[in-house]
Amino acid sequence: METLARRAPAPGVRTRPGEPVSRPLIYRARAIGILALAVGGLIFLLGLFSALKPEPALYVGFFDGYDPPFDSVAGVLLIALSFRIRERSLVAWLFSLLAPALTVSIAVLSPNLYSILAAGAATALVALIYPFRAGFYHGSATGPEATQLLVVVAALLSILFGMVGSRWLAAQFAPPVRGWADSLYFTVATISTNGTNFVPLSSGARLFVVALILLGVGTFLSAVVVLFLPLLERRLEALAARLERAQMEDLAQHVIICGTTAEAKATADVLRDRGIRSLLLSSDPKAIEHLQNEGYRTHLGDPSSEDVLRAVGIERARALVVAQSSDAESLLTVITARGLVQALRIVAVATAPASAAKLRKAGANETISLVNVAAGLVSEAALGTGTASPVGPAPRPG
Repeated sequence: METLARRAPAPGVRTRPGEPVSRPLIYRARAIGILALAVGGLIFLLGLFSALKPEPALYVGFFDGYDPPFDSVAGVLLIALSFRIRERSLVAWLFSLLAPALTVSIAVLSPNLYSILAAGAATALVALIYPFRAGFYHGSATGPEATQLLVVVAALLSILFGMVGSRWLAAQFAPPVRGWADSLYFTVATISTNGTNFVPLSSGARLFVVALILLGVGTFLSAVVVLFLPLLERRLEALAARLERAQMEDLAQHVIICGTTAEAKATADVLRDRGIRSLLLSSDPKAIEHLQNEGYRTHLGDPSSEDVLRAVGIERARALVVAQSSDAESLLTVITARGLVQALRIVAVATAPASAAKLRKAGANETISLVNVAAGLVSEAALGTGTASPVGPAPRPG
């Protein structure tokens, strides 16, 4: 049995028409995501152990005895990215390259058992993912997802900057910043604008606090918005859907108008003037939003879907008007509606004269051909035997 499906081309690589494109199977992407989650957790713990119980450095370096929590930040980053890696996100693959950069840097500057293990784990993970890089094709490197991840990474780096800086200038605060727990508390309290009891005593410490506020507050607030706004939007969408379902259940003896054409809108206007409730149904989100802003009752969905027609109360409707821009779509809608409710009155508007008979055979009680109606009105007006429009003939000159 074949173990590989078709793989998507790497970004910027063109393929010839008909050329097979292979993609890793879904289970393989999930396995890589779970592995990234496990490696991220391991690196986070190694960074935590290195900060709380530092091991002797292999040689005296720039951060000897200091060990900033680069590994912990890299671990949190990998944990956050693992969920998007499972979905084969291109942005997640690109941002995962930051993990070995952070861990290798601390392993070089302050090498000990923890930092070397963390650097090896992060590098091994990226080396494992690299052969499957072409399978990460979801999303865009410059799209909204990239912006969201960039904000999260910036927030993590701001926290890292605050923790490293406060530990480096520990003696220049009153009371002194002692340990990584104090530095984490100082950083989070500062960038969240809650204030701390650590008062800077020197000019260098004051400048550091100013830089932390300028860099951290913006990224912190942006990260909060990026992380919680989608949750809030989904909650509001769920509430709106629940409210809409309640409104639909209250509808009875209404007219369902399928389409957002000029004829559909004019029909809704006439029904509203006569005090009859109507609802415009279409799968075009922009048209539905525009009609909602104008005060029409609308519903977004495919008019030819049985579930959608039931959702707008077709069993309780007085009539169904099909006035879609495509006669083929109108034909499918009529067939679906007639299959759901045999006794429903269905009026279909045909854009082409030849479609009128097909719509009637499909189940419409009445079919109206706009071309034939317009031709009849024009000929009557030309012969002076009828009125071409409700407003009457144009006034005579002079």
